[in-house]
Amino acid sequence: SSGINAEYGETSREISMKASANNQSSLKFPGVIPQKESTLEEYDDVPITDFGMALLQGMGWEKGKGVGRRRKVVDVIDFTTKKRTLGVTIHEEEAAEAMKMMSEFRLGDYIEITAGPEKGKSGKILSLSLETSRCIVRLPSEEMADLAIICIAKGDKMEYLRQRDSYNEVVPDVFAVPKIEQVDPKSTKTNGGNSSKIKAWLHRDLKVRIVSQEYRKGRYYCKKVDIVDIVDLYTCTCRSESGKLLENVPQEILETVIPKQRGTLVMLLKGEHRGQIAEIEDKDSRGERVVVVTIVDKEAVTASFNEVCQYVGDAVR
Repeated sequence: SSGINAEYGETSREISMKASANNQSSLKFPGVIPQKESTLEEYDDVPITDFGMALLQGMGWEKGKGVGRRRKVVDVIDFTTKKRTLGVTIHEEEAAEAMKMMSEFRLGDYIEITAGPEKGKSGKILSLSLETSRCIVRLPSEEMADLAIICIAKGDKMEYLRQRDSYNEVVPDVFAVPKIEQVDPKSTKTNGGNSSKIKAWLHRDLKVRIVSQEYRKGRYYCKKVDIVDIVDLYTCTCRSESGKLLENVPQEILETVIPKQRGTLVMLLKGEHRGQIAEIEDKDSRGERVVVVTIVDKEAVTASFNEVCQYVGDAVR
């Protein structure tokens, strides 16, 4: 039959099709009463912060009531984030202990390394990061180590000096035969394409600039990125300003970034203050030099542009 419904002006076939659609909707979403389809204008009127709530209400949800066939109300699962770089298996007690330990240490403190490959060595804290619960430590060998706070304990200055003196002691071997390395004059690069004269300066939490037009077809040429991980002495992983991770970025295509604003944090990359965090005090763009004040010793240091780099970690001042 294709008669007309006088009240609504619809044919019986149209009424039948609507009833069938409503039944199918009820089968897909039990307990949901079919509603009129929203228009694009109505979607635009909903604030972005309330969009998720509007979707739930559109599917029949009411505050204080459950969803689904049985309308069961379930408890909300609270998600607690863990401190970055503490590890996925760390327990809440260990995370709390790490936060407690952060309050016990200060810049310039002497420590003893209690875990990891440098276990048993002494060190001096150059920077502390509340965000990552990590610290940068100068070892007796004058090298730098990036350590989790749970891997150190209070140390002794005299022990640090004793270990440092032992590294500085050079005992000549009168029976040793001098080793002469044969260098190919046509090849000036070693160590996987890195010049042997260029020292490694990469460090996590540095802001650097990509200066290669060949890397990734030039998409990141002259773009600033943050170093988030160190692969080896001359290779790192970076994060772009859009949040994309760039893996296996070689040091040779990176240059340091010198901040413009006074008081911005930088890291000293060379010399006796290497690894220390400092604040920009003055900048000479023509001479390509800066004057910085170290956070630990409050010492003024003059350095060239290639000896410092902007530091984006959160150093405890």
